[in-house]
Amino acid sequence: MPIPTWIDFESAEHSAAVMARRLSGSSEAWGTLLANAQAVLTSRTDTPDSERPFSYQFSAWRDLVAAARILDLAATRHGLKESENRKNAAILAACTFGMSGTFVSSTAVIRGHDLLDSNLTHGELTALAMSSPILSREVFSRLPEESKYRTCVENMAAFLATGEEQQFNTARVALREATLEEPGAWEGYLLRLSRLSLAHANQLATAKVLEQDAPIFPREYLRRLVDDSPMLLPPQYEAIKEHGVLARERNLLIILPTGTGKTLLGELALLSSLGRESGLACYIAPCVALGRQVAEKISRHAPEDVRVHRLVGGYREPDPLDPENRPEVLVATPERFDAMLRLRPDLLPSIRCVVFDEAHLIGNDQRGVRLEGILTRLRLAALRREQMPRFVLLSAVLSNAEALGHWLGIAPENIIRGTWRPSARRLLRWTENEMLRLHAGDDPLRNRPSQVLGETRLPWPNVGFYLVSHFGGIRRQEPRALDNVALLAEFQHEQYEQPVLCVCSTRPKTRHLAARIAQRFPLLEPLPQPIKSVSDLIGQKYPYLRPLNEALQRGVAYHNSSLPHDVREGIERAVETRELKVVAATTTLAEGVDLPFRVTILADWLTFDGDKSRPMESLLFKNIAGRCGRAGQFTEGDTIVFDNPVGDAKLTSPAQRPILQNEIIFPESQPVLASAVSRLDRQMTLSAVGSQLLAAISENPDMEDLASSFCEFSFADQTDGADVAAERIGKAFDDILDASEGQPLAVAASPVRLTPFGEAANSGGLSPATAKKLRRALGEFSDLGSSRDDFITISVELLKSLADVAEQGNPDLRKAVANPRSRPVVKLDELELVLHLWLAGASYETIFAELPANRQSKRRPGLEAWLQGVSEDSTWTDQFAKFYDFMSNCVEFFLPWVLRAARPLADIDGQPERPWGEWARFTELGLDSTWGARLYEEGAVTERSTAQQVGQGLDELVSDGEPTLEQVQHILTETLPDNDQIIGQLTGWFRQHGTSL
Repeated sequence: MPIPTWIDFESAEHSAAVMARRLSGSSEAWGTLLANAQAVLTSRTDTPDSERPFSYQFSAWRDLVAAARILDLAATRHGLKESENRKNAAILAACTFGMSGTFVSSTAVIRGHDLLDSNLTHGELTALAMSSPILSREVFSRLPEESKYRTCVENMAAFLATGEEQQFNTARVALREATLEEPGAWEGYLLRLSRLSLAHANQLATAKVLEQDAPIFPREYLRRLVDDSPMLLPPQYEAIKEHGVLARERNLLIILPTGTGKTLLGELALLSSLGRESGLACYIAPCVALGRQVAEKISRHAPEDVRVHRLVGGYREPDPLDPENRPEVLVATPERFDAMLRLRPDLLPSIRCVVFDEAHLIGNDQRGVRLEGILTRLRLAALRREQMPRFVLLSAVLSNAEALGHWLGIAPENIIRGTWRPSARRLLRWTENEMLRLHAGDDPLRNRPSQVLGETRLPWPNVGFYLVSHFGGIRRQEPRALDNVALLAEFQHEQYEQPVLCVCSTRPKTRHLAARIAQRFPLLEPLPQPIKSVSDLIGQKYPYLRPLNEALQRGVAYHNSSLPHDVREGIERAVETRELKVVAATTTLAEGVDLPFRVTILADWLTFDGDKSRPMESLLFKNIAGRCGRAGQFTEGDTIVFDNPVGDAKLTSPAQRPILQNEIIFPESQPVLASAVSRLDRQMTLSAVGSQLLAAISENPDMEDLASSFCEFSFADQTDGADVAAERIGKAFDDILDASEGQPLAVAASPVRLTPFGEAANSGGLSPATAKKLRRALGEFSDLGSSRDDFITISVELLKSLADVAEQGNPDLRKAVANPRSRPVVKLDELELVLHLWLAGASYETIFAELPANRQSKRRPGLEAWLQGVSEDSTWTDQFAKFYDFMSNCVEFFLPWVLRAARPLADIDGQPERPWGEWARFTELGLDSTWGARLYEEGAVTERSTAQQVGQGLDELVSDGEPTLEQVQHILTETLPDNDQIIGQLTGWFRQHGTSL
């Protein structure tokens, strides 16, 4: 039956969204809105079999999605007045979402309203199980045995586990018979609606789809995958059935909204490309957190014979890989993948597939050039082979896909786009005229994104901001702006009683905002266990984080890169359980981890580019907006832009501000993705491109005119133009051939070939300029040996010598070397002390406290009081955040990279033999004990200082041969005399792992 022409379900959905938020604007009586939804359901109740299989473009189901949203909003506490009516609306909303195939929203409705814990009839339970089939295992035990309801739901659960058609047919027949026999009109209606949900389940069941389309997968892999994801999301189904994700040789560009399951598609592409054969499949994740998340998921599903390697963080040697004899999966950051290609070029012929997540980052700074270089090199290397590796690129916000697809040879029909979304995304703005406005946004139900649907007056606590350009004036006004955001966060949490994310431009702002928000909430009594775990951790290990601990007592936290990893992970777990009310975070959390935030507040629409502020890029805003309304947890997510008036006067004037914000929020067209080669600072470009050229020369020893071929195969040639790309890439190539300082890195023979110097530089992954500078620095160390003191002396001089190279990203170190008058957090004459303490297993806080300037400081409160959490001082906190940056970037990342790169360079110049690799490992871990490093890396000891203490004693034993277990126990007793628990744990570890290094 067609939908009656009088139904305007889009406008009805708009009105429901306005009314549920208690805004003024487009509104109707709830009875009228429910009548609209009911009319849609009536027209869809008997979808004929001829309309199946279903297409999952949003346009095919927009009427049902609109009806489901209306019913869902009516079920909220700001919707219908009577609780029984709200419950019935929620049941009907779940059924309606199921009718559109949006099962994750059905699940969110059922769990969000605790429907399974309410007093439901057998017919209602059965209808809910059909609207959310993944809940069928929970439901069938509640139904009477030998009943049609039980037969239906139990067979649905069995069908999801096996994909066997007979079980589905049994469930379908039982549902039809239960519908005919149901005495209640309401229950009979729900069961009748459920027939369409059942048809979607038959189409989307993971076991059925993969049994039909992926017989190459081992059965244990399918079983584990189905246990984790028994139902495919509609975009996943279409990608598999219509676009050949499982076709082993098809390149794909997958552009789907946040929450639509791109990671699983990447996993399926990887493992289908391997099949049951030997080979190497690689998943490239842009950040460590995402890499860990992906590796854990693939490891959970992978067949027994597939080894999953996780290479994230730093620039290190790859794990032992044997793709010639077994299937291998590698999950790596771009830096680690780059290192693997250079150090193990023999692996190139074994690469079957490479998945690039967050592919839009190819247009970003140096990392973008590295990604582009890797793809260019893979394409060039494939010319020598009969088959190029399969490329699968994933992104939620990628623009001009055709250009990227054309570059990689991805046919237009293999560019996968989708408009289906798992949840509604709403956009609001809180402006200086004290109005909170709901805009149409970019939801497919709305045609004019900037259209205002409704508004309410919400006064700013602080007004009267004034225009200023100097930093001091901006800084003075920031606290008042943060007070405004704190009120908004409180208002949103009161409205939804769900976690709120506030995104800030800087780490200090996250701390200050969290403190202001916490003041608005009462103490939590008792403290929920996930929050208590973080609080106890801080109390035991990090008392200087007292302000964070005080905020946690009220259900508020901040999250940024200067927090210890275990604290960050604890905060994420507390959000996962929805115990935290509000989290203030930098964009790192907003772009990465998928957490259940109901609302995202953009506290800063300006970001920093060095020392200058600029409007946020629209792609970044779109990514941030995707953090709210997590699929399966919520049916809606609100992103609220705070019209922050504080910042450079050129950007924040009342006339300019709305224009710039509209360009971020409502861009007339998405920015064109282009290569970063021509947009980077010239020195940065030459360094990033030069490093990739060195690798390309090594990987293509027989290629004539490699520079021209590299340029031709680059993305820059397509987006920047051949002349611009040739000029930039040609200049980088000339630097490689430059012999003005002696031996060049390559000689322009035909074909071009690397010199021994070039081969050594390439294996270290550094740019040509940095390799030359490092080689000169190494020439000054001929009189030094390989003792601990020599190691530290060499490391200090390397940090000073290479402070200004492109790979070194810490501004404090750059300034310290360039300007003796600067006041860095670590002075140059303190570098030796820092490294001594770090290698002895000292914590960041201990090293920070030992810096002479800090020990001698007359500031009150003193450093010791701050470290112990006795008093608060934002200056100490800001200084420590800079110190944390210095340690993580310079000491733990850059210095180990340089030390590893030094080994081949030192060898070609006949330098004294030194344990460069061991030094690099020690520096990464902050331990100079071989046994201590192993115990810490493998988790036998969780405290670095304990690992160092035990490790030094064990290292002395190793010098006399492999120690016995009795000798190990003796060392443990001597070094840990008062800690029987750790002695027992370590003794057990040695029994299991042995006493050999």
